[in-house]
Amino acid sequence: MNILNNTINPLLVKGFILFIDNIKILLYKNNSKIFELINFDDDKIYTEPLLYSYFNNKTDLKIELGSILIGYKKAKKQNIKIKTDEFGRIYIPNIGWFSTSEKNQNLIFSKDSNEFLKNEKKINHKFEPIALIENTKIELLQYQIPLLKQCYYDVDSKTIEVEIEKITKKQITNLTKAYNLIKSHCSSQYELIEKYASKCVIFNVDTHQRNSFATKQAHGIAFYNAYQDDYDEVFFVDDIAHQTGHVIFNTLLFEPTDFFKIDKNTVLEKITMPNGDLIENRDLHVIFHALYTYYTSFICLDACLENNAFQGKQKHEAMGRIAFYINKCYRDIILIDNPIKSKEKEKEYFTENGLIIYLEIKNKWFEIYDKWFDKVNHFDMINQPYNFTYSKFVELNPLNQ
Repeated sequence: MNILNNTINPLLVKGFILFIDNIKILLYKNNSKIFELINFDDDKIYTEPLLYSYFNNKTDLKIELGSILIGYKKAKKQNIKIKTDEFGRIYIPNIGWFSTSEKNQNLIFSKDSNEFLKNEKKINHKFEPIALIENTKIELLQYQIPLLKQCYYDVDSKTIEVEIEKITKKQITNLTKAYNLIKSHCSSQYELIEKYASKCVIFNVDTHQRNSFATKQAHGIAFYNAYQDDYDEVFFVDDIAHQTGHVIFNTLLFEPTDFFKIDKNTVLEKITMPNGDLIENRDLHVIFHALYTYYTSFICLDACLENNAFQGKQKHEAMGRIAFYINKCYRDIILIDNPIKSKEKEKEYFTENGLIIYLEIKNKWFEIYDKWFDKVNHFDMINQPYNFTYSKFVELNPLNQ
């Protein structure tokens, strides 16, 4: 059973429509004549992640809404004010990237000629079209975008610098392989990814600062932290499943009250170390989110192993990841249902819609457990940090043991 079953898919479609309607309302409030300029029925416009960043912008960055929408506007002859970044670069959704020598400058962009003007003089530029991952409709954002910087903050909510360009060049081949593995071996999940998480970013940040930048402020973008040097397509299959799982889950739960009977911010359990450090104080919504990402990782890793997509070291790593998530998912289910086969608490916490999703996740865990536990139970996971780390895994679980 998978997410495209007849019970969950309508919930996902409903959440998607609510997201779109929300953006339509915000656009109309910003400019009541906006729908004369764009195609009202084109959902692609309203799923543009930078619109979510624009309407949730809490920084001092000033940006013209038109610079986000101009690539979607019907009229070919359009001029718009636009500002370059510190590198002289400009990203226009649905058009591409422009590089100039004008850094942090206000320019006029002419859509019909793809020209930039400053004081009525043409500015030389280089054009780079939108980068779609080979054999997909997924767009890779290979450079920094100023409006997305508000999403890059550490565990203390302080803005941090994020490296994108170099790590993207290094990892684009592995990312491409991973997307195409998911497309080949779990097509139903790939269809969801392509529809609901149509853009992505590869970045490189020490996970002690921040592990994931998944956020509704950039809804529709999946962020992949390729901070370990040995990451290959096995990591990306897992992380694509995980990070796009965040986006899909946010789409599902646009209206949390449709899924929770109790306050979603309710902390289910607090666990404190002897030194006073909290090691468990997550709320119900966060735990539900985590469970959903384990579910999507199970789907994609299992499908690749089932179809012999990985051999040798890669198969060893994928099985290690399965073992890792069997344990993590079990611990989070136990926070809701203890013992795991109980059905008492889940009915207290979730509405009928919430139960549909939760039981799908729970059933997937049982399925993966029955299929893989005997094959991975011998793995020693004691030295694993928060994120699965193959170099640590192989120390205790040699490949040819």
